[in-house]
Amino acid sequence: MTLEEITEQLIRLSEGKLSAEEWLHWFAQHKESVEKICGRRAFLGMKPRDSFSDIRNLYIGQLAAFDWLQLQKINTNLSDLYKKGWEKEFNDFCKAEKEKERQLQKTVESQFGHLKDIYPRFLKQLTKSYSTSDHIEKGADPQRIQNKEKKLSIQLPEDLILFYQNISRLELEGLTIDLEELDIEIIQNKTYLVLGEFWIHGDGDQLLYHWESQKMYILAHEHQPPKLIKIANSLSDLVEKKWVSYLKEYEN
Repeated sequence: MTLEEITEQLIRLSEGKLSAEEWLHWFAQHKESVEKICGRRAFLGMKPRDSFSDIRNLYIGQLAAFDWLQLQKINTNLSDLYKKGWEKEFNDFCKAEKEKERQLQKTVESQFGHLKDIYPRFLKQLTKSYSTSDHIEKGADPQRIQNKEKKLSIQLPEDLILFYQNISRLELEGLTIDLEELDIEIIQNKTYLVLGEFWIHGDGDQLLYHWESQKMYILAHEHQPPKLIKIANSLSDLVEKKWVSYLKEYEN
């Protein structure tokens, strides 16, 4: 492949006379010559990226080709055909993503609408940040909760019963709660209920409910020794304030 042949092809690219398929096929066949003749910098600018679509690769290749031609003082036109193609593809992608978000929001509202009267702020945030990797199961019936109380030989506080009546299992990013995993732990001679995990200080940190004060704590196990850190004054504050603030960090 000679300088003249490469220049001719790059002019055609700059003027919008090549399809994406033609450009990608040509570049794959002649990339060694392009790098040798045009230089490493121009070559990297024109080189297609595996993570890009064909039209995007065509557009960025065109811009790099045009820049190289300008440096060589070769006059040519820069067609806006590929730019428009890439913009349309990007806009279509954004519309598709927004539609996915709308459908997911409808799913959240349909499946978890019962939370509106109990945890309205939490439900509102879920409609913005809930993803297909998240999982929430509706509340447990009274018998299931009573069975757990018998197993632990305790009577659960009303606010915790209310929570489990609405959410029996929850798995979000760094946050896990499951009625079946509820347990008791004595820490520094005080009784705590282990609700699950909440990774706000470190992976694997336990989420604790202080039996007497009904305040919420994290057992930050990465501290030496592990440290109890209060994160909310009540279970309701945990859900409506701490979780809402936490989930906002993971919004798309």
